[in-house]
Amino acid sequence: MRTATAAFLDRFSIGASVVCALHCAAMPMLLALYPALSALVGDDHFFHLMLVWLVLPCSLLAGFFGCGRHKDRWVLAGIGAGLGLLVGTALVGHDMLGELGEKTATVMASCMLVAAHWRNYCLCRKHSCDHRT
Repeated sequence: MRTATAAFLDRFSIGASVVCALHCAAMPMLLALYPALSALVGDDHFFHLMLVWLVLPCSLLAGFFGCGRHKDRWVLAGIGAGLGLLVGTALVGHDMLGELGEKTATVMASCMLVAAHWRNYCLCRKHSCDHRT
């Protein structure tokens, strides 16, 4: 796999994690301010599952190829912990943690993924990967 593809996957995973965190943080406020939005908003659980299934393969591939190059255990641990928390929260978080706990865990997982992918991206650049192509 070309390093540009791995860099794209890191950036894409960062973006998807940020979108997920913003959705979790902003949606309750938007619905409180504009109750009419509730008619437009679909199933919140479906949105989380779609993001998980979007982030999961991208994060795994980016982490695998980045760690294959620079062998950083913190990247692997951050991606593993972030994905584990994200998947666990998406599957059983609402039932076990409640709505606030689910949102908090999702935002924490997103932050872990962003930090791990950012480190992965920086380490790849440090090891002379060309991310401009």
